[in-house]
Amino acid sequence: MTTHLRRLTIPAQDPAALARFWGGVLLRPVINGSDGIHLQMVEGNEPQALYFTQAAAQSVPGGGLFLSVGALCGTLADEVERLISLGAVLLNDSPGDLGSVMMADPEGHQFMVELCDEELIDDEIGLTR
Repeated sequence: MTTHLRRLTIPAQDPAALARFWGGVLLRPVINGSDGIHLQMVEGNEPQALYFTQAAAQSVPGGGLFLSVGALCGTLADEVERLISLGAVLLNDSPGDLGSVMMADPEGHQFMVELCDEELIDDEIGLTR
C-alpha cells in the first residue's frame, strides 16, 4: 500500500478570510462544505484540498506551516505584486537569490514564491529577461 497527501489543514484566526486569500493566490474557488471551508485543488495535484480550521487562541502566527508556490506565467516580480494586492506581505526580497522571495499570508503563515517555469528554464540556460 502507498500513501499520498490527501489534504493540508491550515489553522487560522479567520478561516473564511484566509481561505479567500489562498483562493485568490491559487485561483481556486472557496467551498464551504459540510466537511469545512476548503479549496478544491486541480485533479491530480497533491494535496487534493487545502482546509482552513479555527486556530486555538494561543496559536503562534505561521504555526510552522510552510508552502512554496510558483507562478504559472509572467515574472516573479509580477507574481509578488499580485500576491501583495491580495494581502500578502513581502518578508525577504533577497537580491542574492533571484529565484525566490519569502512572503507571509494575512495571518502570518510564511510561504516562498519561486520563479515561474519559463523563468526557471531561462535561468538554467543563461538567458536574461
